[in-house]
Amino acid sequence: MFCRVLIFLTLWVGTTFCARSCVKFEFAQELPPSESIQVIFNYSAVSRTELFGVCVPRCMKDIRCNAFDICNGECRTIRGWLPIYTDSGSGDLCERHQIKCQDGYFFDRQNESCIQHDICNFESVPESTCFLSAGPSSNIAWTRKSGSTPSSSTGPTAAHRGLYYKFIETSSGAFGDKAILESSRAFQVKTYCLTMYYHMYGATINTLTIRTQKGNSAAIDHWTLSGNQGDVWHHLSGVNLPLDSQTKIIVEATKGSSITGDIAIDYVELWPFACP
Repeated sequence: MFCRVLIFLTLWVGTTFCARSCVKFEFAQELPPSESIQVIFNYSAVSRTELFGVCVPRCMKDIRCNAFDICNGECRTIRGWLPIYTDSGSGDLCERHQIKCQDGYFFDRQNESCIQHDICNFESVPESTCFLSAGPSSNIAWTRKSGSTPSSSTGPTAAHRGLYYKFIETSSGAFGDKAILESSRAFQVKTYCLTMYYHMYGATINTLTIRTQKGNSAAIDHWTLSGNQGDVWHHLSGVNLPLDSQTKIIVEATKGSSITGDIAIDYVELWPFACP
């Protein structure tokens, strides 16, 4: 059955897309439902054939669409990023069909090329896909960690996804000390969307801030949060950041007044388009 579906898919691609340029969507892998920021269009149907018949031509016609998923009774067109993650508890898997690129890249149909996927998941050292590194003006460090932070009643007990995350250890240092991550590459002139997971649990949590700075100009705050947010990972669903080759992204955590001020982040992603 699955082979017949792939043949059907190839026929759609060959007859519909080659009038402009031959681009082949291929089965990539099975994976959980994606986060909503990737989804362009959803369609539900009982028939698997109907799902392919709707989502394939829709993806072909929408230049934003780089992939589509076929799930149990549903298809969706998406922007085609890998990897994808989910907060869903569903055990159902989806079939991802996409234009394949090398690891760490995805196909941008507008530019007709594979472009870099900016994601910091902190799972490896060095991490080739991460666009953030330690800022020179930090006076405390963002520390890579698995499992619980050293102090009780603060910090996460595990990463949101995978094994590792980054956090600030607040058992030493002075109130108001700052841990800074800065972008380490040049960007195109456009608005990007930053998403991430954050954990801010403890009686003396201070502040987490996302800002940009162009050259030596004053930095601009785009998102800030202070105080105890509970012992849970939260999802920042999107912050629009206008960037160019002279502008950098800054992720800054500020130390609170005691050891119960650990702030953590995980899966920081930068999307090359404005937030939906």
